[in-house]
Amino acid sequence: MKTFTNTKTTALWVLATISFSLLSVKWMFAPAAWVAPAFLILLMKEYKPWKSLLMGLSVLYVSSLIGSYKVMPFPTIVFVVIALIGALKHLIPFFLFRLLSKRVEGWYATLLFPCLYVAYDYLNGFDGGGTWGSMGYTQVNNDALMQLVAVTGLWGVTFLITWVSALLSAWYTSGFSFSSIKTPATVCSSLFVAVLIGGSIRINSLWQKETTTVRVVGITGQNLELLQSTYEAVFGSRLDVDLSKLTQTSPALQELNKGLVKFIENPTDPIFAASHLQMEAFQDSMLSVAKKEAVAGAKIVSFSEGLLFTTKATEDKLIAKARNLAMENQFYLLLTMASIIPGEVTMGSKYLENKALFIGPDGQVLNTFFKNKPVPLVEPSIQGDGKVPVVETPYGRIAISICYDADFPYLMRQPGQQNADIMLLPSGDWKEIAPYHAWMAKVRAIENGFSLLRPVSNATSIASDYYGKVLVSNDFSSAGEHVMVSHLATKGVATIYSKIGDWMAWGCLVGLVAFLGRLVLSSPKVMVKTGSQ
Repeated sequence: MKTFTNTKTTALWVLATISFSLLSVKWMFAPAAWVAPAFLILLMKEYKPWKSLLMGLSVLYVSSLIGSYKVMPFPTIVFVVIALIGALKHLIPFFLFRLLSKRVEGWYATLLFPCLYVAYDYLNGFDGGGTWGSMGYTQVNNDALMQLVAVTGLWGVTFLITWVSALLSAWYTSGFSFSSIKTPATVCSSLFVAVLIGGSIRINSLWQKETTTVRVVGITGQNLELLQSTYEAVFGSRLDVDLSKLTQTSPALQELNKGLVKFIENPTDPIFAASHLQMEAFQDSMLSVAKKEAVAGAKIVSFSEGLLFTTKATEDKLIAKARNLAMENQFYLLLTMASIIPGEVTMGSKYLENKALFIGPDGQVLNTFFKNKPVPLVEPSIQGDGKVPVVETPYGRIAISICYDADFPYLMRQPGQQNADIMLLPSGDWKEIAPYHAWMAKVRAIENGFSLLRPVSNATSIASDYYGKVLVSNDFSSAGEHVMVSHLATKGVATIYSKIGDWMAWGCLVGLVAFLGRLVLSSPKVMVKTGSQ
């Protein structure tokens, strides 16, 4: 069976595959987002429906393999399967558009694809991967455009991108006749310009009021010594690794984890005496850094995700030290812990508590937060209760969450609805997804009007304001202490999105119902005449 019918289909396949590959977190070539869907739409139109499905899948699967290699923290066999599942899901809006597009007429026909894509993107955001890979994130460095998310959420940016692609494909199909898309192109371009003007005004310093700020600090570190200690205790030899080359899928890391597994299963085994000493020494060193920053004037200090390893039997000792430290130095401390629950390590077992304790200047634990969204297939931690807490302080209303939770807009809307002023988001990434994952988090800050402190082990830490402007960043690969100091506003801003929510996504769902209703009401004669080839 011939796959490529002519030079045109070959060129479209190559262009579509390259464009979607360039949207990878490794490259994030923003212009490609505006044309990639158009190339795929045009390619799939060249074939009958079921063959178009195979062609579309080949583009999305190959580009996913290229773009996500070393990005997904899975063994190779798991990676290729997950990439296939992701490509199949991503194909849904394109295939539905292929089936329905020729049955819809009029200038508003160009709205069908953006409605389909936004609806898919929104519903897919509730899945285990959250909004990871959503088209809207590709424009995250266009500050003026991204202010749109304060009104529509991420979905507004995605809608504009996919509408442009729909217009480009319609323009090409009509033989480059502008008159065929004049009305929708005029509306789209006018809306785009209005968004850029509005966004530019919003972030212009001339329109911003003076705000009271608070000195905040993010502290990150590396627990590699604990892994090496447990490995040496089990196997009798030390395994040295190059930290600069270590990733989630590194064979060296997988080997080191063998010692940690034995430690988790029986942490009281005498062979781990040195490991306990090392673990406590690391805890004390990080608390010492926090004390130094508090003495220097920091009022809020947060460690990166799960920075301090401990066991359930010894965690109270660590908590007591942290409480005394906060009380003696009069500051707020977000103590991040990976507390080990001893027991047999098996597939699917939960043997960690990935949690953050917010401790006040009086030494009281104001909130204990468990990560709500452990990374699927990777993170063996107890899941939280689905709530994102907000704590009242003299320095504003402080929200607390952890890393991957921010990939789910519906979770981050909770602090937005509670008028949070600052979000503490301790995280842990790897170099292949930096700084992309940090950029995703700052979109949540714009959507909900809070400032963001995101200390990150092994990747890029950032502090941003509620407009998404990065005030300071810190690369984990740099030399010296991994301490990031910033000053964040103690008062956030109100946003339409935080109050109304995903109205844009729901509008697209309603639009789809309207399109389908029109098709149902169309006469059979018209349906046959204008149906797919």
